[in-house]
Amino acid sequence: MDIKMKTLTIVFSLLFLLRIANSEDQARPFLFANYYTWYHDGQHEERPWQGWAREASRKNPRALARQREGEPPISSAVRPLAGLYDSRDRVVADWHVALAKAAGIDAFLVDWWGEHLQRDRNAEVGIIAACEEGDLPWAILDERAQFHHELGDYAGWVIEAMQRYFPKENYLRIDGRPVWYLYQVAGDPGLTPADFTRLRRRVEREVGPVFWIVDKIEHDPAAARAGKGNLEKRIPAEWLALDGVDAFGFYSTFSNFRAHRYEQLVGRYRHLTNLAHRVGKRMLLPVHPGHDNSHFRDDFYRMPRRGGDTLRDYLRAAEDAGAEIVMITSWNEWPETTVIEPALEWEDPYHYLRIIAEWRGRTFEPPPLPEGVVTPRREWLRREPKSPPHDRVRVSP
Repeated sequence: MDIKMKTLTIVFSLLFLLRIANSEDQARPFLFANYYTWYHDGQHEERPWQGWAREASRKNPRALARQREGEPPISSAVRPLAGLYDSRDRVVADWHVALAKAAGIDAFLVDWWGEHLQRDRNAEVGIIAACEEGDLPWAILDERAQFHHELGDYAGWVIEAMQRYFPKENYLRIDGRPVWYLYQVAGDPGLTPADFTRLRRRVEREVGPVFWIVDKIEHDPAAARAGKGNLEKRIPAEWLALDGVDAFGFYSTFSNFRAHRYEQLVGRYRHLTNLAHRVGKRMLLPVHPGHDNSHFRDDFYRMPRRGGDTLRDYLRAAEDAGAEIVMITSWNEWPETTVIEPALEWEDPYHYLRIIAEWRGRTFEPPPLPEGVVTPRREWLRREPKSPPHDRVRVSP
């Protein structure tokens, strides 16, 4: 075989392998992580410690038992490895982007409240700027869908935000359209199907086609009474019949049903996914590493982490159910302690990012810790014994 033929053979072989790799990548679900921007550190001039310390935590015995000098009693059951950071801190946000990319996360869904408490500004100077600089896709998870009173006002806010964010280079697109997630539209006042249709038409007249993900499931009392646990949640029929919805999803299981093992999840997940697929819609399913809101609630719920097996079971159940999108809730919802962001108390702070990377078929290599914010945390790691990577946390005197 001459050199030219050998060269062509190698080129075609490489193209074939690349095509297989791309096909395999496309067969795996998109992997999103919810990102929150409501945090301020103790130096903030108007709202010090916002997001870290709820008023209820100041009277909570579990939060008070773990309070550190110079900090309020925080609402999370564990502390971030990077300390109680400010969402506007680009050093921390850049580190988060590097961590997410190393773990194989495809995009952040950035929690959005518009101008409320300047959270849009927090996002723009923090994680959005970091995603743009670090080449990580991101999209908006719109909380205002459940907190508005006039549809016209709300539509105006959405259009203004879309016109500001959609032109950005790394704004997430699916099927060539920018993604917008409408969060928990079951809430009051929320959106009715007719409201959504009016919203979509007005918005798309201004900004063009949008890829709409609608957070919408409800309880099925008949199935529950019949003891059909896998069928007790459904996507409402009037929403399934609606034009313009591209994917259905929901934020959490813990606000709908209590489960954390594969065998408890996969049947429910398959049922919801099948409902969406029957009408030609895609399905987004949430996955959790755990949950613990015991530091700001007396009627708390703890979802055990089981050393990472809870997250592994969720990931397997969502994939086996046929979901096109998997949504980690959350990257950094610290009060509910649903986080995968590295935590100080875990024996391996990167434990859950390693699990995600393993699921994506890669090895996780942690990027360097940001020097400007982690020196005190390094001191704590040196002087305190490590805890196992399960559900126990140290209690400080």
